[in-house]
Amino acid sequence: MKVKSNKKVLLLIMFFVVMFAMIGVSNLKTSAPNIEETGTKKIQLKSNYKESPTKPTRPPEPETRKIKSAFEKSSLKKIEELADTKLNAMKFNGTFLIAVGDEVIYHKAMGYSDKDKKIPNTLDTRYEIGSCTKQFTAAAIARLAQEKKLSLDDSVTKYVKELKIPKEVKIRHLVNMCSGLPDYLNQYIYLLEAEERDADSTFSDKELIDWVNQTGMYFNPGDMFSYCNTNYYVMGMIIQKVSGKSYEQYIHDEILYPLYMDNSSMSMADTDSQGYLDTAWTKGLKVDSSYFYSAGEIVSTTGDMLKWLNAYNDKKVISEKSFQQAVNAGENGYNYGFGWFVTNDYYYHTGNTELYYAIDIVTKKRGIKIIGLSNINDRALQQTGLSLMTDIEKVLFPEDVATEPPTEKPTEKPTEKPTEKPTPAPTEPPTDPPAEELYDEVVSEEVTENNQEQENSDTMEEEQVIAQ
Repeated sequence: MKVKSNKKVLLLIMFFVVMFAMIGVSNLKTSAPNIEETGTKKIQLKSNYKESPTKPTRPPEPETRKIKSAFEKSSLKKIEELADTKLNAMKFNGTFLIAVGDEVIYHKAMGYSDKDKKIPNTLDTRYEIGSCTKQFTAAAIARLAQEKKLSLDDSVTKYVKELKIPKEVKIRHLVNMCSGLPDYLNQYIYLLEAEERDADSTFSDKELIDWVNQTGMYFNPGDMFSYCNTNYYVMGMIIQKVSGKSYEQYIHDEILYPLYMDNSSMSMADTDSQGYLDTAWTKGLKVDSSYFYSAGEIVSTTGDMLKWLNAYNDKKVISEKSFQQAVNAGENGYNYGFGWFVTNDYYYHTGNTELYYAIDIVTKKRGIKIIGLSNINDRALQQTGLSLMTDIEKVLFPEDVATEPPTEKPTEKPTEKPTEKPTPAPTEPPTDPPAEELYDEVVSEEVTENNQEQENSDTMEEEQVIAQ
């Protein structure tokens, strides 16, 4: 009897131990709602948006299944060789993805997430995407217009009354980069670099409004194209006013969450890589997200950006009518659509923060998608991406070779208020938005190539890490 009694006690003890262990595991899972998972990697998000009171709708996540390739193996091998050659030639450091429709035909991580610690980049590395954020901001404005909560022809001062600008400046002018507003970003990044502002300082709507009011207009709205981050910063303020949510909360609820972009963030603090000023691995100042805001604060991965481009190109983000306006040059658009540089054959954008560089491209006919995210501010990525787009068309769709060359002469941002009527903008879009650049020096392609050859020795090449 004593043995049976001891067995019962032992079984009871084991039962309670297992039960308490299960409760403990459950509590661990529910006590950290701000933990997101990518593969086997857990990421602590620092974004300041909260769970929305009215939880946004989220469709069932599509099943992940292997897609049978629509292309011959020899063609895919040729694409891989071309991509490897061009990316290695520019000493690419980051993650690069090529897809046609839903089929990913190339996806590689190269180089270091942290050079000093020899931590390699991976397919899940998160990068600042800079001005590629503008695609999301413009899409939000288009969605609010579709819902009749605003009109693109509304005066900006209807929503931001504190701005002392002409009532003729419309939301449409902001979207198409022809408002005449001055660009705030370079001015404030310079103040940070010159240590005239604290490195850990933040930027506010009031500062932006006061600065614009003091600086005044560059030109009359609609008269010319001038790439200007202020346009998209003000659009973020309008989104907040109209939606009743912060800009970050709105983008999360309406775009990131429904598209399962769970590895993307509205805070530049969420990068899990060290950013560098140049290919010499020079470290620089990492500024607060508030400086870039709706003009460039999103952090993402190549995988998440593909989800975005697929949904956007399939008109699941904005309507067919809005989409056609977004990716084509309309009245006063000057080859800039809704957060995109547009040509007859493709639409694209670059993103340039001080420490990161990004590009995404979509061809209109075949849905070729190219995404390059780098933790080095290397503008060579733009030309490499556009050049690869042409190569892919030649290999996979020789009958559809682009009718427009991938390089266009940049449009200079006016440095002072024009005294005469501005000349019309060129019909071709700039390849690298001049107002987004944080440095004034211009380097020719020949000098750039020579510098790249001299910068990195054979030992550097041996250190290059490639993860496939």
